[in-house]
Amino acid sequence: MGAYRLLLAMLVAISHMGVTLAGFNPGVIAVVSFLLISGFVMTSLIERNYNAPEQFHLFYADRVLRLYPQFLLYFVCSCAVIYFLLPGTPQAAALTVNNIVTSLPIVPMGFYMYGITVPEILPAAWSLGLEMCFYLLIPFLLVYKVRGVAYALSVAVFMVASLGYINTDVYGYRLLPGVLFIFLCGSYLYRMQARGGVIIAATAIVAALMFLAIVMGFIPRRPFNAEVTAGIALGVPAVFLLSKLKYHWMDELLGNISYGVFLNHFVVMYVLRAFWPVAYDGQMVTAVLLLSLVLSGISYYYVERPALKLRHALRSGVRYGAGQKQGGGTVA
Repeated sequence: MGAYRLLLAMLVAISHMGVTLAGFNPGVIAVVSFLLISGFVMTSLIERNYNAPEQFHLFYADRVLRLYPQFLLYFVCSCAVIYFLLPGTPQAAALTVNNIVTSLPIVPMGFYMYGITVPEILPAAWSLGLEMCFYLLIPFLLVYKVRGVAYALSVAVFMVASLGYINTDVYGYRLLPGVLFIFLCGSYLYRMQARGGVIIAATAIVAALMFLAIVMGFIPRRPFNAEVTAGIALGVPAVFLLSKLKYHWMDELLGNISYGVFLNHFVVMYVLRAFWPVAYDGQMVTAVLLLSLVLSGISYYYVERPALKLRHALRSGVRYGAGQKQGGGTVA
């Protein structure tokens, strides 16, 4: 799924440059697929490496090592670019000690709509706050086998939000209660069984029907309810099919640079805005994407790869410890 993840990151980037597809925001559709992939990958990771309550803290350490190295790099770069190149802008106004301190734990960035943080330093990172909330919860849902209950409750919140009874954008796209079921669809895709297959298929079909109802006007279009339902309808079969493909080194390479593109495109946009404050036409969009790809390749090699070695060592230690406990009765 590496090439797919890179495509999704690029769709997020172009959406932030004002590009729409048939009137829809491609970044939102892409984020939905990211949630599905996250649910799939986290379920695989927990079942293979961190499937006992006493290992949950190691899972959290694994996730910190995954998210933080490049996040910190590009957060600091964004702060520097804003400070030196964009004085007097809304981004510069966000450079307060309080906002920086509250943004660094990542989780508060997912609650920016309540004024906890101001997202202008690295706007795309709000979804990392959402991811972190999911990471905190998913080990408990899997180990204590309450995925089904969580899925049903989340669908209820999403439906109420999508129909406009509560804030559609906040509770139908931004916060975990309304999108947890999307993560869990990805979770059910991993080692899919009959019950999980029914849940996934029903979710994709209902999402497609809702999208059609929104487009045709039967359900009022509200902020991103069309994009989220389209993202589910398209993302579920895409992740299912891509998960069946065999490993290929090129696919892995493309996936490795996707996270950097997701994070750094705003830094590139800020730099270009300072020197060439023009509209995002085709040439500017292409320039942002190319520079983002180059920077991501560099940051992956010099920043993420060392952290990746630590993550692999952590998982090897967990598996070794589990083997010792199962194979030797002398371990206390």
